[in-house]
Amino acid sequence: MKYPSGFFMLTRLLAIDIDGTLLTGERIPHPENVAAFDRAAQAGIQVVLASGRIALSIRDFNQKLGLNGPMICCNGGHVQLANGEDIVHATLDQDAVDITLAYVAEAGVHVNAYTKDLLYFNGESQWAEMYRQRVRIIRPDVVSSDEIRKMNLLKLILIDEPKNIPIHRREMEKRLNLKSAALTESEPEYLEVLSPNANKGLGLKALSEALGLQQGETAAIGDYLNDIEMIQWAGVGAAMGNALPEVKQAANLVVPTNEEAGVAFFIDHLIERNRQASSG
Repeated sequence: MKYPSGFFMLTRLLAIDIDGTLLTGERIPHPENVAAFDRAAQAGIQVVLASGRIALSIRDFNQKLGLNGPMICCNGGHVQLANGEDIVHATLDQDAVDITLAYVAEAGVHVNAYTKDLLYFNGESQWAEMYRQRVRIIRPDVVSSDEIRKMNLLKLILIDEPKNIPIHRREMEKRLNLKSAALTESEPEYLEVLSPNANKGLGLKALSEALGLQQGETAAIGDYLNDIEMIQWAGVGAAMGNALPEVKQAANLVVPTNEEAGVAFFIDHLIERNRQASSG
């Protein structure tokens, strides 16, 4: 693919989703993706992880991957600079918390509750154990709904069989004031309730502004519904080959799957794009 001289801005910042994008199905980083991070750095492209995970989990990935930059956490509800300064901390409206907890009690659904630094479960279940296996580094505490109500929450996640998630979503849309809460999905089993000011697109926008970068100098890649706003906002947005159809529709290009190191493919695409734009 050719790029006319002067038409494109050079990509300086790349936001990468973690689960289903950077990680393989075994939830480990694809080695080719990790190797590509060095090529990105040499080309002047800063890699930033953008995930629904909390900062503690993303920070662990940063350390293991040799990254030391900012983080877009909790689907954009928490954005932190490399020096630890928070530039976004979008908490959930209390009414949204109360309505969600009332619904999960009525429906008998497992829920995860997230503060900026910690994760809690509303009880033990198969979903609690599944989540522990997925995140590994975090050991959530089990607390009551009354305790959760008193927390300064960034989001709540309802976890259930994938076939039940659309049912929960329709019911939550009826009950919630969607001006004070937003819904998204980040895995087939997850329905997330966040602040309306929290999504990865807004997180990437806030981070770009803090770093003095223009929209056209950014790129993003992901695979699921919670990545759409980020992919649409970025100067160049890519969807994984394993992404949902809606995500592919939102992207500028579709790359190989997470099992085929699609992130590495995209990094090399951006490097070549920058080279062509620079060389004319």
